[in-house]
Amino acid sequence: MSIVLYGFLAFAVIFGGGMLGLLLGKVIPEEYCGDATKSIVQTATGMVSLSAALVLGLLVATAKNKFDINNNQIEEFAANLMLINRDLVNYGAGADDIRSSLRKYTVAKIATTWPRESGPKPGLDDPPARQLLETVQQKLRGLVPQSEAQRSIVTDALQTAIQLTKTTWLQTAQESDHVPQPFVLILIAWLFVLFISFGLFAPRNPLVVVALLVCALSIAGAVTLIVDMDSPFEGIIVVSAQPMQEALAQMSAP
Repeated sequence: MSIVLYGFLAFAVIFGGGMLGLLLGKVIPEEYCGDATKSIVQTATGMVSLSAALVLGLLVATAKNKFDINNNQIEEFAANLMLINRDLVNYGAGADDIRSSLRKYTVAKIATTWPRESGPKPGLDDPPARQLLETVQQKLRGLVPQSEAQRSIVTDALQTAIQLTKTTWLQTAQESDHVPQPFVLILIAWLFVLFISFGLFAPRNPLVVVALLVCALSIAGAVTLIVDMDSPFEGIIVVSAQPMQEALAQMSAP
């Protein structure tokens, strides 16, 4: 289900619950409108409200944590790319071919992760990003250092390249790690019940409808935010590609 569709579904169900409560309030028998009945309904819905608030806060925190982890990974990833590039520059002319492969990998990585991002695109005949990273590692292992300094540079660059590979596989594993959809649907169902209770004993006037509308919009926005941040590279709020673009700019510099 798309992010926008989640938002519309949440709003329609929650606001619909409020309107249904207003309609039910007109037809329920008078004996069901006593203070004792209202007290029991308010107590029950208070428990539902507390549960919904806890789950909503948990889901927001979980989605935000996932977004922050991916953002930190991208920043570290870009820093490692710049570190390898600096090592290759310090190595000398013998590493120019590897720098070219590293640049191709960075271009492919940006294009794969952020398809809508402007900038250089990989050629039609270029291999996938993961294969390009393996090529960089193979070429690093094939270097023949001529001095102790070059040997140290190659060792450092290889260790950083291995770290890049680990991060790549970690990102692949995290792609399927989403906020469980039943959690979101159960939360929406609880909010539906909660808004029915809001409308059940509420006065029927335009101000009440506006209040329910604003509240439903706010909560639907929170649900949309959860689903959006749960997919850090898709939707409205995405992890910035700026660190990777800066790494690419450094590689393109003479």
